[in-house]
Amino acid sequence: MYMKIAYVDGYKIRQTLDTDFNLVHLHVDDPTEYSPKFYIPRGEIWIDHRFKKETSHLLKFELRWYGKQNGTYHEIRKRDLKNAKHLGDAPDFVIKTQKKNRLAIRHVDGSIVRKYIDPEWVCGGHDFVYGYIPKNEIWIDSLMDPRDLPHVLLHETIERNLMSAGMSYEPAHEFATAGERLSRRSAGGIYPGDPGYKRGLTKEQFMKKYVKSYKTVKG
Repeated sequence: MYMKIAYVDGYKIRQTLDTDFNLVHLHVDDPTEYSPKFYIPRGEIWIDHRFKKETSHLLKFELRWYGKQNGTYHEIRKRDLKNAKHLGDAPDFVIKTQKKNRLAIRHVDGSIVRKYIDPEWVCGGHDFVYGYIPKNEIWIDSLMDPRDLPHVLLHETIERNLMSAGMSYEPAHEFATAGERLSRRSAGGIYPGDPGYKRGLTKEQFMKKYVKSYKTVKG
């Protein structure tokens, strides 16, 4: 079996189409799925081009959800976290630290976090969602496009503030996503439904807008 990988401009997708696009996704059109990726063609896997070096890792952990699953989501997540520990202690992954009130904002090398701590960690996170993040800390993946970072930090800050006040993750994430979109719009972002959004692109025009290169691999 061969898979077609599209290395895409993740920043442009998050800025003009889908704020919830992280590092890797497959076609999903099931309306009951969270944030279905109906715009990705069937048979393709889209990977943010800035994470091309992690292709093997990203494929491994994305594809396992689309085959025969050995356990529930939470059981599989628990097993992933346990297996990552077998590699030993993670090398230093903090690039820089900022202080914001009582919070420590850690800009981290996400590739190390995904290899040694949590295979599914992407973009950002905080102590109210990830048990391995120390109290009063927010982590941001420094490997993302620098233009993404202030918006992702805002998202994590909003989400953490709401959860610290007692809100559960799901609605807190929704409020944070809305805040992130407002921030992105102020930086030139535009989304379907916004005045002036360009509609009616052909498939070729759409792909040219987001895809930077293709690669075919044997699965």
